[in-house]
Amino acid sequence: MPVLNRCAVTVASLPPMVEWSRPFWTRDDMEGTGEEASLYLIPTYQSEEEAHIALSERFAAIFEAELDLWCVDRSRWPQPRSFELFQQWFSVRFFQLVEDLGTEPLHAYEVDESFQNTIRDAMT
Repeated sequence: MPVLNRCAVTVASLPPMVEWSRPFWTRDDMEGTGEEASLYLIPTYQSEEEAHIALSERFAAIFEAELDLWCVDRSRWPQPRSFELFQQWFSVRFFQLVEDLGTEPLHAYEVDESFQNTIRDAMT
């Protein structure tokens, strides 16, 4: 079975993130379990220290992706978004081994910034 040349980190909301996102909730969100987490692939690492370094170098992109799930109006996002704030708002769990159990080839798709901005503008 193929092993990816990536590791993974899951990010789950802690109470401060939940409270910030509450105004943007739908009825489905209110009825959910609240135990959802997002998974992000990160470069491989050999130690827990390297994993935390990889996260500290990429937290901003993860933080923005998580905020964007709830509110596309960036002016409503918390400022400044530091690594310390990220750690207060999210619990993280690292996974050093990522195995591919699928049968289809993996593909990565890039969505350019102008398209993302168009979508954001349409949703505000």
